[in-house]
Amino acid sequence: MSGKIVDDTRHEKVLSYMRLFLESPTCIEQLLGWGLLDIVDNCLRVNSDYRVSSVAIRFLGDCLAAPEQGRDAWLAINHGEQSILSWVIGNVDSQHALVRFACLYFIRQAATMADERFDALVESVDYQRFLLRRLLDSSYFVVIEACALLGSMFYRSGSMDPVLCELVEKLVGRSFDAQSTPRKMAVLATAVTLFGIREEPVRVYALEQYSQTRLQLYLFDDDRLIRDKALDVLELTLRFSSDRACLARVAESLGSRLTEHTANRKVYALVALRGLAAIVKEVPANLALCCPEALSQCLGIVHSALTILLHAHGICHQAPEPACAAEALTAIETEVLDLMGGSGAIANSVACEAARVVREYCRTNFCQNVFAVLEQLLENKAVQRNAQQLQLFLDAIIHLLRLAKQGSFSHLLVLPGIVANFAIQAPGLKLLFDLVLESVGDQSDVDSEQYRQFVQLLAQSVKARLADVEWEVRDTALEFVSAAATTLGWARARGLIASGGLLGDVVSALGDTEEYVRASGAQALVAVLGSADTRFRQQVACHSGLGSEQLGLLVSDSEAFVKRAALDLVYALGQHAVCGRVEGREWLHCLTYSKLYQMGDDPDFEVRVRCARILALLARWMHLMDIGSDDRAFVVELQPDALLLDMCTDPSRYVRRVCLDGLLDMKRAYEEAGGIEAALNGEERSGKWQTVERGGDGESFYGKLCDIDFARLESTLTAEHLYQEALDTQVEKEMMTETQDPNIGNNILDCY
Repeated sequence: MSGKIVDDTRHEKVLSYMRLFLESPTCIEQLLGWGLLDIVDNCLRVNSDYRVSSVAIRFLGDCLAAPEQGRDAWLAINHGEQSILSWVIGNVDSQHALVRFACLYFIRQAATMADERFDALVESVDYQRFLLRRLLDSSYFVVIEACALLGSMFYRSGSMDPVLCELVEKLVGRSFDAQSTPRKMAVLATAVTLFGIREEPVRVYALEQYSQTRLQLYLFDDDRLIRDKALDVLELTLRFSSDRACLARVAESLGSRLTEHTANRKVYALVALRGLAAIVKEVPANLALCCPEALSQCLGIVHSALTILLHAHGICHQAPEPACAAEALTAIETEVLDLMGGSGAIANSVACEAARVVREYCRTNFCQNVFAVLEQLLENKAVQRNAQQLQLFLDAIIHLLRLAKQGSFSHLLVLPGIVANFAIQAPGLKLLFDLVLESVGDQSDVDSEQYRQFVQLLAQSVKARLADVEWEVRDTALEFVSAAATTLGWARARGLIASGGLLGDVVSALGDTEEYVRASGAQALVAVLGSADTRFRQQVACHSGLGSEQLGLLVSDSEAFVKRAALDLVYALGQHAVCGRVEGREWLHCLTYSKLYQMGDDPDFEVRVRCARILALLARWMHLMDIGSDDRAFVVELQPDALLLDMCTDPSRYVRRVCLDGLLDMKRAYEEAGGIEAALNGEERSGKWQTVERGGDGESFYGKLCDIDFARLESTLTAEHLYQEALDTQVEKEMMTETQDPNIGNNILDCY
């Protein structure tokens, strides 16, 4: 990245840090006490950098938006010479887009004051003409901010502003053929702004100004950006309209335009299909339009889209007859089917838009006939080779199944078969697994025959995807196993993981050629160990694929994130082993002193955190818990206590925190057990601390614990300590100097 880019963005970074100060409830009072307005006035000098000026004005606008104290800042700005307001008025038409944006932003924040001072400000800039110029601005960001200002001023004091109504009418009233591209975009952006105002009179006014006849011209414009924006406005008109006849008018206008023009049939066909998608998306959500007749029209649109899709893929299947086949809809279908005979690229684009129509309908409506056709399309080889269409059909099926599970679990029995479809890649598979987790989580009768059948089929499908040639798919399947163990609870997850025989496949993933899969396999086993019952934990701990050699290879992996997951797995196995919940010592024998020493000095601090956690576990087991003689001899060779003490000086405060917590816990355990003196006197203790060491290493280790300055260590773990370290650091004066050389930014900000 060039130095100039850094120079242009640093001011935005400064503004973001300054805004953090405004979170304080007394910020405005403090800022005014520090002479904020004088500072801003200095930033607005004639020879000031325009970027500095814009940051100053925007920050002042943020001060006006501060809760409770914003009016104090506004009154201070209007007191005295009012040089800041004069600067804003004089720079609303600046040559710099950033300054124009800043002035708009300041005025929009001042609009919240809604007093005579604000009225005087907007009158002084002739706000109708000013807003019109900014709506036609060459900068996209200025246009967006102008729309935001229009939205904040349009409806005030319980009524619409007549000056701004005149502005809107003037903007949309010009002949379409005489409008430039920026003006067309301004017309449509204004429409989106008006529909975004929640007041009912404004939305009624917007529907009057942006009639279907007027909007049709923009829908079929030659500019793609204009067409896309017009389609967004079409959705809004359908969302807020209460005229049931508008559906027929929209379909009619889309169909008539498609049949009238032959020069650019592909574009008009795509626009027509996107318009139909807007209908099936918005009409069911609009209570004023949602009636049996409207829903029947939507179903007719979907049936036409399915007919187009079946024709596109040469499937000899009669699509369900539409409940009502409007003339305009029939015309669109005929034109699109005729177009499908062209090039493959055109046919694919049209098929994708038809699939979007079906997907939008399936978001809110369940239809068994539609579901049956989608299942057939999903199995089609041509569809499976087309990733875009496959994903659209899959989205539609998932929406339908999500609606179906609210009524009956039986519809979900098709899920395992869809999961086993090898054409579905990782993103689609993740969506399916999310639906599985929702469905199983909602199922109350986990002992039913139907549920057991579903789980068995699903387990077989997951096993198949764990053998997929794509590593992303294997990784997604392992993440599903982990999520199932974590979120479903063992009562529901048992049938999938234990009875389904997935354990062996998950363990095999630890030796996968792809590092991400190895890490996900280890994380899945950690999740299973955390939720499973004792019997299944024992099966995991004693699995032949989790021998000391395999675990040792995983712990020594070349990738840091794999080592993290491997150490999490070793720690999880060790936790259950030292507490006597599982047998087996493979997790212990995979460790050596040299491995622990190397991991304690690993470049990745998260590896060191996990290493410290294992060392704390081993030291506690060796000094404070029941341990066999063979295990003791092995653990003594590892020297976990000495390594843990050494890691107290680690440069990472997160590592030091784990070490400190582990050592403090052991010190308290010694003292709660009666103190080292009782142990040295040979007094017998009962309970969990019965095996506190007597003399020898126990006395030596306890003495080392007593020598540690825990208070000092604790003080180095707070964020305030880190800030103090930064403040105490000596910085060269040259690093604090602002230079005027081109392409050289302010060095003090390079660290950001």
